[in-house]
Amino acid sequence: MSPKTMRRTLQFIGFITGLIFGYFRPSHIQDLLPVLAIGVGISYFIYSSMQLDDDNSDREVAWFPFVQMMMYFLIGGVLSSSILLALEMRQLQ
Repeated sequence: MSPKTMRRTLQFIGFITGLIFGYFRPSHIQDLLPVLAIGVGISYFIYSSMQLDDDNSDREVAWFPFVQMMMYFLIGGVLSSSILLALEMRQLQ
């Protein structure tokens, strides 16, 4: 499996896991959102500064696929939990 296919597979797994987690535990994903988002944001900042410093910007960083997986987990979790919580609030009105 090529590195690009592996990375896309990990992103898809993270997204589906986030969707499922956000569906079954919408309040927990909302509680985790700030911590995970700050961690992913800092990791992206570190990665971008590493890529700018190197002459060879095509090199692979071992921890970056995990950061991308967490980013897609956040996207999936926020999508499903936000929709569920909005529907729940609408039913209360």
